[in-house]
Amino acid sequence: MLRRPGRPLALLVPALLIPALAACGSDGSDNEQSVISAVEVTGEAGEQPEVSWNEQVTQTGDLETEVLREGEGVDITEDSAVLVQYVLSNGYTRKTAISTYADDAPEVLDLDAEELPDIFAEALVGEQVGARVAVGFESSELFGEVGNPALDVNNKDALLLVIDVLGPMPVDVPQAEEGEGIAPDLVLDEDGVPQSMLFKGIPKPTGELQVETVVEGGGPVVRKGDTVMVDYIGSVYAKPKPFDTSFDSAPAAFPLRPASQGGVISGWVQGLSGQTVGSRVWLAVPPELGYGPEGNEGAKIKGTDTLYFLIEILGVAPRTAAADEADKAAKKAAADAQAEVTEGQSETPSPAVSEAPSDQESPAEQ
Repeated sequence: MLRRPGRPLALLVPALLIPALAACGSDGSDNEQSVISAVEVTGEAGEQPEVSWNEQVTQTGDLETEVLREGEGVDITEDSAVLVQYVLSNGYTRKTAISTYADDAPEVLDLDAEELPDIFAEALVGEQVGARVAVGFESSELFGEVGNPALDVNNKDALLLVIDVLGPMPVDVPQAEEGEGIAPDLVLDEDGVPQSMLFKGIPKPTGELQVETVVEGGGPVVRKGDTVMVDYIGSVYAKPKPFDTSFDSAPAAFPLRPASQGGVISGWVQGLSGQTVGSRVWLAVPPELGYGPEGNEGAKIKGTDTLYFLIEILGVAPRTAAADEADKAAKKAAADAQAEVTEGQSETPSPAVSEAPSDQESPAEQ
């Protein structure tokens, strides 16, 4: 199967489960202050919000929200799944407790999931995709009466959550039962949701990556390194039963980088880079761009199997500038190290050493 990161709230949910120490840091005064009025949030769309606390807030009243930027996308409902980036800031310490931007880890939140804190639904339901929303509240609303020492959050600290909603942008063309080109036929349920693929009459795989965009979306372009929000179904050629699907649950978020870097198979990196949000894409992925000669035993994929994927691109979180700079610095350091090794070698001609394959040329790792 494709690598699927834990969801929802891969960063926040584990923090909620950590036992807390005795609370401190808030004075327990009766003078309630507004979190929203004590803070300034700046930053452009797609960038990490900059949170500046104008004064120390020691206690708050009820949860308060403010829309910092209006959305223009689809309406967010109580059963929506949304692609978000967010920052959690502490008004007592004036520090960032959690940032999906800093961790380059945007997430899909299923707003009707039982494990999701109510704060997210309260802040987002009724807004539209593209919105930036600020939420002020007392930490007990999120972490209970014990706080969270791992995040340096105490039980009466005033917290600010700034959420950017980046998706979904649904594909507005219904699924077709009859496939065209490389696409097999589909078995759809009564709601038109894909259940399986039918390969009768479909030509044998060519051994090359095949990409067919059957619906071209009008959203942003997806780049290598971005995180995409997708619905997908995957099957081995000539085997109708899918080995993985998100259509029966909630959309997933995957970073478009090699599996060895915490991403996905190379066929996805190559096949989805350059596509646009709102697109529906078919991929026929040969073994060397899938799971390589070892296959994937857990998914019953052999090292000779070609994989077929139907993918709907619902949203994208562009790679942060900080992550790009970190990559550049790592590549420069590696190049400098290689240059030092080369300079130290004898001038005697030596056999040519082939360069390491690029991310897109190498087989994906599990």
